[in-house]
Amino acid sequence: MNDFNERAKNWDTNSKIERSNTIAKSIKNNIKLDKNMSILDFGCGTGLLIFPLIKEVKTVHGIDLAPNMLDVLKEKGKNHKNLTTELKGIYEITETFDLIMSSMVMHHIEDINKLAKKLYDSLNLGGIIAIADLMKEDGSFHDSLDGIYALGFSNELLKKIFKGVGFKEIKVVENIFIIEKKKKKYPLFLLIAKR
Repeated sequence: MNDFNERAKNWDTNSKIERSNTIAKSIKNNIKLDKNMSILDFGCGTGLLIFPLIKEVKTVHGIDLAPNMLDVLKEKGKNHKNLTTELKGIYEITETFDLIMSSMVMHHIEDINKLAKKLYDSLNLGGIIAIADLMKEDGSFHDSLDGIYALGFSNELLKKIFKGVGFKEIKVVENIFIIEKKKKKYPLFLLIAKR
């Protein structure tokens, strides 16, 4: 987690902004947002996924384990009265939300079954998750696998796990964005599922 803390001030690169805007667009294309919605963004970082959506919903709560990331987010979001932040992880959340989203966080979480259950329990009835992450990859995406618990995810695995904890209407939108690095292409998916 220290690594993310140290990278906070230089986090908002053009490629990350483009990636987050594309993920946000995919969320808007697949989920009807409205002014009554409360959103949780876990592992929110500097809020790159929050700002393209914040004007369309009632409230957004961003949580992260890296305080420097939250400092950058708070500074960027100081004019948004509907934004709150908290230094905590997903398992510490006690309230419920209409939409829970994250980008590139799930492969850092050790127990995906436990995460799926926690997300289900943290949604209001009819609530939705929108999780963007790497499709299955060969392990070359990260320079170090320290803190990496999955080399991307397959559709079959995602559907099995999230259906297993009670989610309905599970949809995996593939190739929503392609990250290019080390002369390789790494596609991302958006997992959408309803409580």
